[in-house]
Amino acid sequence: MQPAGMEETVTMNIEMLVLSLVLLLVLQLVQATHTTMIAGMPYAFSPRDKTVDVGILGGRIQRTKVNLIENLMLFAPLSVLAEATHAGPALVGWGAVVFFVARIVHTLCYLAGIPVLRTLAWLAGVIGCIMIACAILGWA
Repeated sequence: MQPAGMEETVTMNIEMLVLSLVLLLVLQLVQATHTTMIAGMPYAFSPRDKTVDVGILGGRIQRTKVNLIENLMLFAPLSVLAEATHAGPALVGWGAVVFFVARIVHTLCYLAGIPVLRTLAWLAGVIGCIMIACAILGWA
């Protein structure tokens, strides 16, 4: 919240982009912690030339992280383009919120092994990106 008389400088779009990047950082920390718990500190400080079986949860953490990176490759440039073109802030903001909330749900479902809801959350995230793209193109 900004003090009285000061203009707000961070849009909802940028806020959701930053929070999405924080989610990625959290997943990286969770993955590192999980791997270290399984393989130990010597492995954590090694060049990791040998693979370690991190179990089902470790695989889910890895796939969740990769999926988030893939989706950020769509969301991040759209967010930047929306800011640069001053696209409709309402639609862009809502699209960004939809994307971020969907990514939280997707992450939790992926880690818990809930397949159908996970896929629906992924689709909701894509719809959020489509909302932003439509605003950039002036289609809404």
